[in-house]
Amino acid sequence: TCVIKKMVMKDIQERAESYAAEKMNNLMNRAIAQAYSDGYRDGYKDRGVDSVKLDSVEGEICVHDLGLPSGTMWTLNYMEDEEGGISYLPYVKAVTLGLPSKEQVDELIENCRWQGEFSSTGMSFYGAICIGANGDKISFNSCGYKEDEKKVGAPYYGGGSAYFWIHDEEEGDEKSAVRIYSMENGNPKLEIVKIFSGYKLPVLIVRKRNQ
Repeated sequence: TCVIKKMVMKDIQERAESYAAEKMNNLMNRAIAQAYSDGYRDGYKDRGVDSVKLDSVEGEICVHDLGLPSGTMWTLNYMEDEEGGISYLPYVKAVTLGLPSKEQVDELIENCRWQGEFSSTGMSFYGAICIGANGDKISFNSCGYKEDEKKVGAPYYGGGSAYFWIHDEEEGDEKSAVRIYSMENGNPKLEIVKIFSGYKLPVLIVRKRNQ
């Protein structure tokens, strides 16, 4: 009986030690992973890039410091869905993520260089590139927007338009969006349009520096 008892106690001790070792390894792995993540993020910050967690989407979104006077940081591309395509959102969802204002769009026009992207014939407008003082570029793809699942304003057989929501505090079921439809003398040809808030548009996100 004593021998059996000792064997049982030894087995329990070995299981306890194995369990403790496994827990310690997990803790160490998490610590190493966190240290790597923190170092990776700090490296991005040194380059004028920051990441923000958004409650309504998974993961993190990188915003870039273009050297603008206001300190506003922008995503360089439209938000993407899980499959890597452009994410089209209705206004009610987009506004929770941190939309740019009209004034922040004007700041881009005044402080950045712009280039247009066209088809080989020059007939179709594929989008605009906004280049900041540090060389970072925001892409405004002329991918249109969606009325239900029907795409509007995409360059199928003619000029397309780049759309994205901007912050709008006015009441009503129509909200403001930017439409960029061409380039002229190095400046984007754009207008502020009202679009039904239930339609789905591409989304660009902004943050103020150190926000």
